[in-house]
Amino acid sequence: MRIFLLGLVFIGNYAFAHGNLDTKNGACTLMIGKDRGIHLTAYQPSTQEGEVYCQQAPDLVETTIVLDFMEEDSKKLAFSFSIGYMNEDVFEPISALPLDSYRKGSMLLKFTPKVKGRYHGKVLYLDKDGHDTTRDFDFYIGQRHPNSSEPTSTQQIVKWIAIFLVVFGGIYIIYTKRVNREEDEF
Repeated sequence: MRIFLLGLVFIGNYAFAHGNLDTKNGACTLMIGKDRGIHLTAYQPSTQEGEVYCQQAPDLVETTIVLDFMEEDSKKLAFSFSIGYMNEDVFEPISALPLDSYRKGSMLLKFTPKVKGRYHGKVLYLDKDGHDTTRDFDFYIGQRHPNSSEPTSTQQIVKWIAIFLVVFGGIYIIYTKRVNREEDEF
């Protein structure tokens, strides 16, 4: 039983691994430089009010992607952000924000996807010396990201089997201790 539980710990870490964006401070983070990051958050308020997404969203409705700067000095640098649909290997531009400094510390881009699939985002920024750096990421709408941290249906089944085994094992241990105690009393 101990070996089984130990195995579940290792499987759990593998099964819920995060996708191609880093997690830092509990948020979805796009690292755009060695010491520079942006929190990425996606919303679909018309159908998923209050839900927050990282690398995928469920519906073909207006989607808002918010990029929040993690470092204060990023507000003084020039950034741009664009997103498009990946039709197989062909990039079809959808929406973009111009190269500008975003003094409020965040960039907000709204777009309405027309088809389910893989979308591609690109963030570009100019550092203090005028050197540009770009960072690309994939975003999925209406389908799961291949490296998604959300469990698949198989992982859900395994989770419920594990919960059942733990609960059943606990009940069995309590029952056998009670039976053994009653036998010792007689």
